[in-house]
Amino acid sequence: MEDTKLIAKKRDLEGSSNVRRMRNAGSLPAVIYGDDKESVSVELNMHEFEQVLHHSASESIIIDVEVEGEGVTSVLIKDVQHHPVTSDLMHVDLFRVTAGQVLAVDIQLELVGEAAGVKAGGTLDHVMHSIEVECLPKDLVEKIEIDVSEMGIGDALHVSDLQLGAKFKALVDEDAIVAAVAAPRVEEEEDEDGSAASEPEVITEKKDEE
Repeated sequence: MEDTKLIAKKRDLEGSSNVRRMRNAGSLPAVIYGDDKESVSVELNMHEFEQVLHHSASESIIIDVEVEGEGVTSVLIKDVQHHPVTSDLMHVDLFRVTAGQVLAVDIQLELVGEAAGVKAGGTLDHVMHSIEVECLPKDLVEKIEIDVSEMGIGDALHVSDLQLGAKFKALVDEDAIVAAVAAPRVEEEEDEDGSAASEPEVITEKKDEE
């Protein structure tokens, strides 16, 4: 997405009631921290921040924030808290970044192509949807595309199989499964009336009464 700059207003009032009033007024509570500086509690325009997320494939992106009295600083959207029921934005953590600083971030994994095993009737299971990596701010991307077109039935793609290049260092178990192609399910045969076929009943001859 294009470079984005948000305006952050410092806030002094804490507490759930003040935060609730802030959200009702269209503001999103946030905290800016990192880079060996003091943490700063701020509020962002809720709608503007929602638009940033709406136009991004991931929540782990770098944006510019202009904090009153401190100028513009680049921050990584580190943690976005959503309401567990409504999914409304509740709070966001913003981490200050500088050029040359190694970041630990989660990057979305997007599977592309149609697996050969799927064409043969199998099912593709997307197990790992994001991966934690280390990278420089300039190398951060919103997603990493993984080509699965060569995967056949029974194949599994592990973290060690990913071609991440020199820009990214995976921080997860290299044996972890990213995707796998399962064999087609064997469905139970059905009778003409649609009911499942069952084993024929074995009837034994009743012995004559003595």
